[in-house]
Amino acid sequence: MPNTSDDDVVKIALEGSHTLRNAEETHAVLMSAMKAHPVLEIDCGTLDEVDLSFIQLLLAARKSAKSAGRILRLARPASGALRDTLHRGGFLMAADLAAGVPASAAQTADSDFWLHTETP
Repeated sequence: MPNTSDDDVVKIALEGSHTLRNAEETHAVLMSAMKAHPVLEIDCGTLDEVDLSFIQLLLAARKSAKSAGRILRLARPASGALRDTLHRGGFLMAADLAAGVPASAAQTADSDFWLHTETP
């Protein structure tokens, strides 16, 4: 990971409901923050409701950040409503791994992102 200072990092705490109904607003907040700072750290710990559109939005933003030489990361491992939706949507591989189904590199990287187990 590139060297970063506290000035390079913007932290955004998302709370409440982040679903398809407000996806455009969430997208605008993320894109604005990513344009202004090389590192965007998102705190999802107080989300009450998320749907698959929110997960897709974060994955797309993470991919965009990476291609632009920027970093998007979670402040802490996914929990609560976010983790529940990740499980229901099949984004966390625990059940597949327990059943002996091998994971692709992309699946492993995404799971590592959500669970905070990726290496810099």
